Amino acid sequence: MSEKLKANLNWSKMSKPLILLAFILVLWILRGSAFMSVGNIANVLWSVSVIGIMVCGTIFVFLLGGIDLSIATLCGFCAVVTVEVIHAFGDSVGGLLIAVIAAIAVGAAAGCVHGIIITTFKVPAFLVTFATQSIFLGLSMVVTNNKIVSCTEPAAFTAIGSMKILGFPLPIYFMIMIAAASWFVLRKTVFGRYVYSVGGNATASEISGINVKKVTIICYILSGVTTAIGGIILASMTQQAMASTGAGYTNDVITAGVIGGVSLLGGEGTVLGAIYGAVLMGLLNNGLNLMSVPSTEAGLVKGIVIIVAVAFDALQHADQSRKKVKKIVKKAS
Repeated sequence: MSEKLKANLNWSKMSKPLILLAFILVLWILRGSAFMSVGNIANVLWSVSVIGIMVCGTIFVFLLGGIDLSIATLCGFCAVVTVEVIHAFGDSVGGLLIAVIAAIAVGAAAGCVHGIIITTFKVPAFLVTFATQSIFLGLSMVVTNNKIVSCTEPAAFTAIGSMKILGFPLPIYFMIMIAAASWFVLRKTVFGRYVYSVGGNATASEISGINVKKVTIICYILSGVTTAIGGIILASMTQQAMASTGAGYTNDVITAGVIGGVSLLGGEGTVLGAIYGAVLMGLLNNGLNLMSVPSTEAGLVKGIVIIVAVAFDALQHADQSRKKVKKIVKKAS
């Protein structure tokens, strides 16, 4: 391998960490100790932990070339299920365990239904999840009577979203553990290789013997499960649940994935990249808040940063594609 090619590969691997480091340095220079304090860094990671958890499951769907537009309202519905079940069992620790199981079961069932409809009836994922996002929102409204349902007991429930270990809240550790599990499945298992294969070329994968329908259903189930976990943690963080819980999370999760280099066309992306995208979003939001940027202007700044990040990633991938084509042409000639 030539030195030039090695340098290109190293830059490809290091570009995202370098961008993140440069962004941190800029905020550090502008805000000094206020930004680099342990408390502020912990707050940034805490604020993106739910997005990070959700993207760890949704990335499986993205890698297939699919999409799940229902994750925001499903997150809210799972939060509602958690709180309502806890109340039904007298705000006990036993009730909390049942509530967690119930919420995860709801998320898994929702993902399973998505996968079955998409694969059996050949309905585009966009249309299926666009419809179910309204269904989950409606269910949340019916269950809560469109009101806020607070939940401050048992103490174990509130600890999920607020308890700290070594100065960092529990949701950050949950995000790290789920990200590690997702990374392991995608990189170290046969199923992970199947996911990338189906996302790259579903027809060729089916011809080679891969059960595309089964892989698709499992991917949507994983998306539903991580969304449910996100809903449980979000309910604990806010100590309440309502129909609008999780509002906007669909855009945040998709943006985190895209910034992190996950292709919405399928077959390309990593969990670490998606987490990188989530953290970058958190740093951006935090930096704008520390600099007292008005909310009316914050959206503009965020939009520009997102476009620049995505454009940079697109140029990088285009450059890699050109190199692959040149290599193929050279071998053929």
